[in-house]
Amino acid sequence: MSTRSRTTRHGAAALVLAALCAFGSPVQAQTEAQPQSEAQTQPKKEPVTPASVRYKRFYAFGGLAALSPDTNGQLQNEKGSPVNLIAGGGYGATPNIAAELNLLVAGRKLDTPAPVRQQLGVFSPGTDRTSMGVFGIGATLKYIFVVDNFAPYLGAGFGLYTTTYLTRTDAIGCSNNCTGTGPRVRDHSTDIGTHALVGADIHITAKDILALEVRYLKLKADFSDIGLGKVNSGGTFFWLAYRRFF
Repeated sequence: MSTRSRTTRHGAAALVLAALCAFGSPVQAQTEAQPQSEAQTQPKKEPVTPASVRYKRFYAFGGLAALSPDTNGQLQNEKGSPVNLIAGGGYGATPNIAAELNLLVAGRKLDTPAPVRQQLGVFSPGTDRTSMGVFGIGATLKYIFVVDNFAPYLGAGFGLYTTTYLTRTDAIGCSNNCTGTGPRVRDHSTDIGTHALVGADIHITAKDILALEVRYLKLKADFSDIGLGKVNSGGTFFWLAYRRFF
């Protein structure tokens, strides 16, 4: 073999070795590329949206409502409390249908009716204070129209409520801590009420919601024992609340 032939072979071998060092072997390149291929095949997580978060999820809510009370012919100057409580929880059966249970606490003030005033006996003039309060639990079925971050809804339901009537007075001759020390008249009535509502959820985030709602509660209480007969103890609630999905 000639000196020129050996030189050519050595040069070719050197070029192959340099190429392998620069680019790596085919086996090594395939091994390093494998993890990237597996990462590409992993499924991507679906984004959380207002529509998806409502499906098969529990949520809690709570807020305050102003009351415009239903009035009664035998009662005067009925004024609903500006601060009433509606709170509870629900479950989104589908993105558009939900079921809820809620607690309601509401109150109103009114003038003392003449039939009750006659039952009070002797008390310090001008100290009589009369109120009616409602406490109960209701169930609601809702239909929601989800439009991006805005979700109008409507619903209806029923509940079991206790309405309490109370007139308090101050005792004659009392000079210190006299509130409620005189004669009083108290009665209560437990009845089934029905309600209808319309509102809208505004998504602050997919799971955090500001709720605006108008709810009408139809409820009658029987106060025949104190001479008032049946009275309307429901009314219209203007509710502002926070709702949170889990």
